Amino acid sequence: MDKVKSSPEIKTLIDSILNVRLGMKQFIQRKIREHGIDLTYEMLQVLAVLWRKGKMNQQDIADNIQKNKASLTSLLDNLEKRGLAVRSEDPSDRRNKIISLTSKGVAYQQRFQPIFNEFYEALSKDIPKEKIADVGTVLAHIYKNLL
Repeated sequence: MDKVKSSPEIKTLIDSILNVRLGMKQFIQRKIREHGIDLTYEMLQVLAVLWRKGKMNQQDIADNIQKNKASLTSLLDNLEKRGLAVRSEDPSDRRNKIISLTSKGVAYQQRFQPIFNEFYEALSKDIPKEKIADVGTVLAHIYKNLL
């Protein structure tokens, strides 16, 4: 059987994608600590999905943050204990739970705005907008190729 070969450029691309993902997580975790916010990175991921997309079922949230449904349960428990999210029955399927933000959860987004601003500034520092757009286009194309 022939060995599949990859070019140095592909290896560099993969390493860069993984490094950026790790760097993003570390940056956000550091800023959460610096701002004295009592949330984990993973809880913030759940909140961010709900801030962007509104109420969702548990499986859709799990898919969006790349966690399995079971591991999401403890994250949701913690968000509920903090009064940031609530679960309710899905009227179309009682086995399914719909997750939505409480008014406190919606308002909490403002607390993160300085962190998001710092994040976007750091992410794009010294990089022209056109290059950022080009990278986004290339990554979207790669994603499409992999589906």
